[in-house]
Amino acid sequence: MKTAVPTSKLRRWWRWMWRLGLIGVILATALGWWAWRERVLLVNAALRRFGGDVQVKIATLEWKDGALHVGKVTSSHASGAQNIASADHLEWRPQWSHLSSGNLGGFKVNGATVDVPLSWFEPSAPQPAGAPAAASRRWHLDLVDLAPTKFVLRDAAWQPVFSVMVTQKVEALEIGGIQSPSFQTIVTDLQHAEWHGKPVFDSVHLESVMLGDKLEIKQVSLSGGRIDLAWLKEFSPALSAKLPPLSGGVELEWKGKNMGLSSAGLTAGGTHEVRLKKLHLQPLNAAGRVDADVADVKVSQDLNGLWHVERGLMLKPVIEWTRELEAALLPKSESKQASAWKMKIDAFELKDGTVKLSPTELCPVAGEVAWSTRLEALELSQDGLQSAVKQTLSLANLSLRWARGNTSPETRPFVQMKSAALELVPDKLRELRQVESLAMAEPQFEFTPENGPWFDKIQAEPVAKPLEPSAPWWKQLQFATLTLKDGSVELAMMLAERMETSIHFDVMTEQAKQRLRITNTQVRIPKRANLPVLSIENVEAVASLPEMWRKQRLESLKLDGGQVEVGEALTTLFSGKAEVVEQKVEAASARWTAGRIDVEKLGVTLMSIAPGLPPVRFDVNFAANETPLDLDGLAENVEPQRIMLTRLRIPSPYEPLRTVAEMDVIHVNYTLDGLLHRHIERVEIVSPLLYVGEDLFWYVENIRKSMKGEAPKQDPTFGPPKPPEPVAPAWHVNILAVTDGRLLLAPKGVPLKGFSKPFPFSFTSKLESGQLDAVFEIPTDTYTLEDKKLEFRGMKGQVLFNLPLKDRSNNLTETFTVEQLRWKDLHLENGHLSVTYDVHGIYGTFGGEAYKGYVNGAFDIYLDEAYTWDGWVSGADVNLGPVTKALFPNYFLLDGATSGKVVATGNITELYQADAEFNSRSRGKFSIQALNDLIDDLPPVMKGDIADQITRIGLETLRDFEYEDIDGKVRFYGREGRGHLRFTGPSGARKIDVNVYDHRWKEDPRKPETADAVE
Repeated sequence: MKTAVPTSKLRRWWRWMWRLGLIGVILATALGWWAWRERVLLVNAALRRFGGDVQVKIATLEWKDGALHVGKVTSSHASGAQNIASADHLEWRPQWSHLSSGNLGGFKVNGATVDVPLSWFEPSAPQPAGAPAAASRRWHLDLVDLAPTKFVLRDAAWQPVFSVMVTQKVEALEIGGIQSPSFQTIVTDLQHAEWHGKPVFDSVHLESVMLGDKLEIKQVSLSGGRIDLAWLKEFSPALSAKLPPLSGGVELEWKGKNMGLSSAGLTAGGTHEVRLKKLHLQPLNAAGRVDADVADVKVSQDLNGLWHVERGLMLKPVIEWTRELEAALLPKSESKQASAWKMKIDAFELKDGTVKLSPTELCPVAGEVAWSTRLEALELSQDGLQSAVKQTLSLANLSLRWARGNTSPETRPFVQMKSAALELVPDKLRELRQVESLAMAEPQFEFTPENGPWFDKIQAEPVAKPLEPSAPWWKQLQFATLTLKDGSVELAMMLAERMETSIHFDVMTEQAKQRLRITNTQVRIPKRANLPVLSIENVEAVASLPEMWRKQRLESLKLDGGQVEVGEALTTLFSGKAEVVEQKVEAASARWTAGRIDVEKLGVTLMSIAPGLPPVRFDVNFAANETPLDLDGLAENVEPQRIMLTRLRIPSPYEPLRTVAEMDVIHVNYTLDGLLHRHIERVEIVSPLLYVGEDLFWYVENIRKSMKGEAPKQDPTFGPPKPPEPVAPAWHVNILAVTDGRLLLAPKGVPLKGFSKPFPFSFTSKLESGQLDAVFEIPTDTYTLEDKKLEFRGMKGQVLFNLPLKDRSNNLTETFTVEQLRWKDLHLENGHLSVTYDVHGIYGTFGGEAYKGYVNGAFDIYLDEAYTWDGWVSGADVNLGPVTKALFPNYFLLDGATSGKVVATGNITELYQADAEFNSRSRGKFSIQALNDLIDDLPPVMKGDIADQITRIGLETLRDFEYEDIDGKVRFYGREGRGHLRFTGPSGARKIDVNVYDHRWKEDPRKPETADAVE
């Protein structure tokens, strides 16, 4: 058995262990004392050894009140000498009892500054996937208190880009491990943020709480915010690329609360109050802008996730819409299926807004308008608008002009309006197409070739139409109240000629019906007429929308007062290519009807019933029920009309001071259908006075050309003919009747002397054949031509009109019988006279019994300036005794039956040429009465000397000659002539030569002057 270790050895071992421990404690104490004394040096050395690229340095290190205090902490990057962070004081208050579990206690930082490159915050390139990192320990911090700290971000040249003062408190912060950092509450304040020396915001306050993986933002606010879109290119190029290419900015105030976030995104939108001031957006380096003085908006998200605009107010927004702004806000892109979205506006008001338009690809007009709107309980979604509450929109000073292809600011606007107010309920609009109220003040519409291409293409190319095309949206609208005050329309379009139309109108709603009142309607054709060709004082139409469009029906239509000038200017308006317009108007109107139509005091002026006829004006009054509104259908429902015209005068076509006809009273029977087609049923003329002369036949010639659709014959004295212009179709008259007419012979427009008393006539003729045939009797009477000493005793006859309306002969024929025709002492019994008048002259034939024989002849009087004439007279078995006794009582007497003829030509003042010849038809006696005075001066028979007796016998033998045959001829030129008479009889033959001279004084011809001779 061994004995126990001696007690002395055991004691010795414990003694050495105690000594070594004591020495260790002394050494540890000494080392600890030295380390604490050199703590700053040791900590800085450790930070340099383990800091990596970031070098950290402290100035002081103290333990006080259960916390570690570090003073003057600085840090810099190994690649440069600039400090990237510093702090005046750091305080760490550890929880020693929980340190082993990873609870580090709390940290507090005072007087800190962070000054780092902006590039540190740029997103790094994605790294290839590798082995998962090893799990690290997760640390817990009870509190992180960051006193006001200045953060500065610098560019590559180490110039400041962004700076902000940050104050933050975080409770229960956990970092590290495989989980994301988390915290219990965080309160952050940011102040005096600047970007390139320009303020970004004055302050931001954020309070948030994290529950599990959800972040709840209890409160957030921003004041003095300023956003400049140019900053985004430097701060976040990726975000800038997603935004429209715009420049500008806005001042911002924002208060929000009760928001929720999670890894899945936004879980609760909360409530936000935003104020925007001095909003300005514009395309990069181009015209166009979106501005607003102030916009206040409060938005929130309800429990169902629907965003609400609880209230909103925007003041003086200005939009200048340009091509560049349109391209920036509405870029061309492939159409994508719209995602579902929805929001609701509880209350929003916009005041004093302005929109200024420039021509763009989507908007071809330029102009401006002031606008305001008020929205309530309005739900917006990808499907449209929904609301059961009334919404309002008001416009003021609207002005639009067509600007595509024409950028001139001088172009007149095609729409102008003083104001407009619209009220509608979206649900009623969508379901019933109902508008609660639309009121316009002074809308003015102007459509002319100068301000837009409204009528460039009259006839569109035919396109295939669906069998049942749906009506445009505007034709489906119904209005609880529709009001338009002091409206006007100015319209100009090129048809066959330029047509200009002006209309003033008002619209009001009474008893759920729309009442349109049109006043002072005027249609002008400037090239053809100075005054309007159509003017209507008042038009009133009553209809109910939209039944009017669906049924194409007006409940009533009334026209009161006005004037229609039916002349060439109006009737040729729709000729040529413009015919398609008339066809389209007729086709459209054929489908419309009216329950009642009234026309009162509509003056109609017929400008060209016949050439030369002055304008004829009368009033049209009619009424119809349940009638189509096309011209033919309307005419069928209107009773025939009768009007009376008075005191009409037709002047000569070429001599306006000369008269063709005067008409005291004219009755015209017409139908509306006939009037529209230039067709008159019956014209009855009472007591007309017709002047028969070349003016009448000129006038008839113009009528003929008018009926054929030709231009009237022009007077060549007024220069060369004008180029042809569109000619209106002629008027057609079915029946022409004349009562108590008077016919006056008036060559050259002057009544023929001796026939100053008109011939009465009356007739009725149908003009369907294109010719006016009328025969009327001239009553028996005595007519005397005093200057010609010509008397028609017991003359009567007929007048035959043959006035063509197309291509037949143009003349008037008078046939007379005369009981006795006397010229001086000569007379003709049972005579007849036929006279035909046409445009060139008067042509007559005559005949009758004269002195036991028969005389006939013919004459032509031409209606030229000198009244040139020609004619002939022949006689058979005429006893010349009474004739020569009446013509040459003191010269000679020729007794016996003779036959002969006279042919002559001349004018009103002189005889050109005359040829006469005659021969005997029986025995007779020729006696020279002019020798009687010589014989009477001689002594009586068987008295006196033989010479006187021989002279008497010679003269008596020369004076009296019994003949069996006579041959006589004579020819006159003017007042001079030459002829002969040859007599043969039982006692021999006689030959007498006749020479006629004009012994009137004639002035000697003027001798030419020296100057004249030289010329």
